[in-house]
Amino acid sequence: ALKRFHGSSEYRREMEDIQRECFALDGEKPKKPWQLFTDRGVRWQLITVIVMTMGQQLSGINAIYFYATYIFEQAGISAEKIPYVTLGTGACECLTALTCGLLIDYVGRRCLIIGGYLLMSLWSIVLTFSLTYQELYSWVPYVSMTSIFAFILSFGLGPGGITNTLTAELFIQSSRPAAYMIGGTISWISFFAIGMLFPFIV
Repeated sequence: ALKRFHGSSEYRREMEDIQRECFALDGEKPKKPWQLFTDRGVRWQLITVIVMTMGQQLSGINAIYFYATYIFEQAGISAEKIPYVTLGTGACECLTALTCGLLIDYVGRRCLIIGGYLLMSLWSIVLTFSLTYQELYSWVPYVSMTSIFAFILSFGLGPGGITNTLTAELFIQSSRPAAYMIGGTISWISFFAIGMLFPFIV
């Protein structure tokens, strides 16, 4: 399978990495999720995954996806144009998913994550002001729409593209399934919290 995926000349390096990791495990059994919480050797990796997952879900991206129609209506976009604008947000996500995979090794994970969150903060501020003052000028609703697209692009290039790969990179094979379970649970709890609380915040 590796030979088919990487080609006949490149797969050996990947195979050597797998064998090295298998040798390092020395027959260690896969850990349960609750065992990771008591293992001091993976404490910081686990904290990193939990904080990054919560940050990803609570960053506001889900609020924009769940309530995009409402936000576009508030931005003054006409009802017949909203489905096309919503499709555009999905296209932005696809574009950044492809781009992040190409940039991650050249730019670095830290730079993309910090830069992504900083840009998301900037576009949130711009969106807040444009929604507040949208009735002053006819062009302000388009600033709101642009801010939403820029926010999604910033998310995809940083937190959205990197957070999900961190678990595989931070944990060895015996801890990885349990770490993914913890990360997934945190992700869905945060997802649920946004879905339930956002209408009250609005």
